[in-house]
Amino acid sequence: MAHNLREILVSVKALLGGTAAFMIGNSLLGVILPLRMEAANYPVALTGAIMAAYYLGLALGGLRGKHVIFRIGHIRAFAVFAALTTATTLAYAAFFHPATWLVFRVINGFCIAGLTATIESWLNTRSSNETRGRVLSFYMLTFYLAIASGQTLVNLAEVNTPDLFMLAAALIGLSLVPVAMTSLGEPNLSESRVLKVKDLYSASPVGVVGAVVAGLMVGSFYALGVVFARRIGLSVTEAALFMSTVVLGGLAAQIPMGVLADRFDRRIVMSGALIAVGVAWGTLASFVVSGLPFTTLLVMAVAFGGAMSSVYPLCVAQTFDRLERKYYIAASGRLLMVYSVGATIGPLLAATLMSIYGPSSFFLFESAVAILYAMFVLVSVAKRPFVSEDQQEPYVPLPDVTPVAMALDPRTEDCA
Repeated sequence: MAHNLREILVSVKALLGGTAAFMIGNSLLGVILPLRMEAANYPVALTGAIMAAYYLGLALGGLRGKHVIFRIGHIRAFAVFAALTTATTLAYAAFFHPATWLVFRVINGFCIAGLTATIESWLNTRSSNETRGRVLSFYMLTFYLAIASGQTLVNLAEVNTPDLFMLAAALIGLSLVPVAMTSLGEPNLSESRVLKVKDLYSASPVGVVGAVVAGLMVGSFYALGVVFARRIGLSVTEAALFMSTVVLGGLAAQIPMGVLADRFDRRIVMSGALIAVGVAWGTLASFVVSGLPFTTLLVMAVAFGGAMSSVYPLCVAQTFDRLERKYYIAASGRLLMVYSVGATIGPLLAATLMSIYGPSSFFLFESAVAILYAMFVLVSVAKRPFVSEDQQEPYVPLPDVTPVAMALDPRTEDCA
């Protein structure tokens, strides 16, 4: 087992190294931008719109990015996406204007979707059907740790200087080094069967609505979480720690949530977690302005991160339970699309509420979305029968920031 595990790691270490580099840089960028806009006294609604543009680019990249890979190959596609991301990261410091930043965020989202699609399909060619699950686990671990560590790098320099932009750009550019030195396998981005959103909704309303909800929660949090943290009086260091704690909470929850999801009705598991966290965060909203102990906030951040990060993979598992295997890849693509729509809308809604009602409404927005979706799920439990354990597909953790890892999902190995 250990020997096999070592062999797997050796075969994909360069790709994981490239993933770590560009995700650390992109994560750092995701903290710098709202902090710079906050320091410049941008209205929170404008900050939300600019940050939401990233998810619009992510959606476009999910739809069109693979065509670039088909056309020019993995290494050159990765180089194009990384170069564009590096250039736009540097350009933020030179062109500090809302209109240009909006365009840059769309480009960033498109390129990050292309980078992850390149890496994931490439990792898939390095994996057998027996090892894909473990490769996905390593990829997930790399993904989450890179995001958490990237957010803490904001403490290395002043936010109002170009230093952090240069650091983020350097990290993204360095991702080319391990990737360019790796031999390339045949692409595995074959076209899949078409599945309309309305047909997917008919098969699994909980899955489709849940993908939108996951986007609303994740998009609004990563776009405005640091703005919220600063507006309740946290320092830059504390705001970065708050963001990283949510990410690590999401990582820590994957295994226990998977055990519960494979043993009980996934709808009950998901609704229970969302109600518990939604009620807790809604209650805490009333104490935010008057002062909340930082330790208490971090504890709640762990719980919130675990629940938030579990929604999307639970929705995928729930959807797969109710479809024929031949539609899994098509369903994954559609779920990504509706997730991206939710992630684009979420920051706009949360920013509007924060601009009108203050920072405590950020808690209330996330809480309301969680509880309303949990109620929707419970209604579904009453209307639709439970899928027995022997008919369920296994729960597979998926990244919640760019959930496009369908190429590595062991459940889709026979679907292309």
